[in-house]
Amino acid sequence: MSSTTHITNPAQGAETAKPTGLCLPVRQPFNASVFFSFLEGRVVPGIEVAGPNFYRRRIEGDVWIEAELAEDELRIRVPSDAAERTTEFIARLRRLFDLDTDPQAVEGHLAKHPALAPLVHANPGIRVPGVWDPFEGAVRAVLGQQVSVARATNLASALCERFGAGEFPDPQALADAEVAAIGLPGMRGRAISAIAQRVVDDGVEWLEDPESLRTGFLETPGLGPWTAEYAAMRVGRDSDAFPDSDWGVVKALGVKGAAARRWAEPCRPWRAYAVMHLWSSRTA
Repeated sequence: MSSTTHITNPAQGAETAKPTGLCLPVRQPFNASVFFSFLEGRVVPGIEVAGPNFYRRRIEGDVWIEAELAEDELRIRVPSDAAERTTEFIARLRRLFDLDTDPQAVEGHLAKHPALAPLVHANPGIRVPGVWDPFEGAVRAVLGQQVSVARATNLASALCERFGAGEFPDPQALADAEVAAIGLPGMRGRAISAIAQRVVDDGVEWLEDPESLRTGFLETPGLGPWTAEYAAMRVGRDSDAFPDSDWGVVKALGVKGAAARRWAEPCRPWRAYAVMHLWSSRTA
């Protein structure tokens, strides 16, 4: 299917208050159940909402955009107040929904792994959820280090309230903040401030390159390989990222570290999708 963006209900000028309607084609299969369940478990109240087939994001104030999966397309509604940023929102949603992946190529490869084949056949179309914003995604990866998903989400909410007045804080705010005040170990709070300061100094591009991201994370005191790989997987969009010490991966495989990497070697260059299948098998 073509990846062309189709405008189905365009705004017709400054005089109209109608939202802009867009449809992005979605390559099939797309496993909506796994994808939206992943998002629902991680939404930060007040800035995002997710349901069985939709995702809503607050841009600023009371301005929200919505993306709804309907059959083989993603239907997007952009309020007229934010119509001038439509191109930006399309790029963000393509990244979040992993729309540029060829699922048949991924699954054709993973299905050759004897242990993965049953999972692939049981849950076709699994994607790797991206992030709405690279900086936000990087910070939330650090918040998720060595804690549950629920705890990480609560910490993200506390971060927004304390340092962002309800919005996700910008890099300068966190660079200058005592982030540990929300209930983090001091070293982890300082790691978030260090990431924020580098974004202030160098821009966000280093977070969008998986190798630069890994290097930057591993050079930051308080961050370890799990955080670097998880961030590379979702923020850096590395299809081969593999957090071999992840609790869900370890529980699914019964091994970790070098043994887990040996198990996953045949999955290259799609190990991140193998991880999603392993996580899904633990929650099924």
